[in-house]
Amino acid sequence: MTVPASSANIGPGFDCLAVALDLPFHLDVGEPRGAAVELDAQHPSVSAFLEAGGSGSLFSETSIPPGKGLGFSGSARVAGLAAASLQQSGSIRFPELFSRSGKLEGHFDNVAASIYGSITATTGSSVVRLICPPTLDVMVWIPEGKTSTNTSRTRLPSSVSLETATQALARSTVLAAAIASSDLAAIRDCCVDDLHQPSRLTTQPDSTLAIEAALENGAWGAWLSGSGPTVAAFVKQENADAIRKALPSSGHSKLLRVSQSGISVS
Repeated sequence: MTVPASSANIGPGFDCLAVALDLPFHLDVGEPRGAAVELDAQHPSVSAFLEAGGSGSLFSETSIPPGKGLGFSGSARVAGLAAASLQQSGSIRFPELFSRSGKLEGHFDNVAASIYGSITATTGSSVVRLICPPTLDVMVWIPEGKTSTNTSRTRLPSSVSLETATQALARSTVLAAAIASSDLAAIRDCCVDDLHQPSRLTTQPDSTLAIEAALENGAWGAWLSGSGPTVAAFVKQENADAIRKALPSSGHSKLLRVSQSGISVS
């Protein structure tokens, strides 16, 4: 099976808005295909697979870098749980897969996008799938370092002002509506965060430069992907080269399509 990568925390959508990316995590059960390698017991796919009652060896091939804010562990856990479900019942029950993988991951935004594809908004108990404007791809800028999500969360403020919270609610509401209606100007205007990015970017200065460079060169929104250090941006094909050239030299970039299909089984 194949599960796409994801970029979460789009703009003000902290822990609720994510986009599926055409950067796949392939998982095979029993015997490998292609360049897949056997996974050890510590791998998140294996632990999820075994916890759900699966049996046998797992093999994987992926281009999703771990620890970069592109949903590696979420994709892996979704794949492991789905493989166990297929092995036991011959089918995947999507609401159950979403619930179990979100609880294992510790948050639901990444797994929602990897399961359902496109852009998803979730509360943890419900998911709404939005159609990404067809003119937009996603440019990701990936620096050398890694980020621990758990460690990064300890740096977040325990409370915010009423004004900050109200502004975040307004922006996230308009952003979701703008995505659904393909209003690019409103996407750019509302793809701003005051809840988690300011704290996290204090230790990731080059990520700050990457966000600024993307926006200054035509991106329709840019954000710290997950807890970072990767930066993601909505871009049009005609602006991709200019944005790529402007990004900091301390990382490398990939232009990715939005994965519309989510998890798929072959």
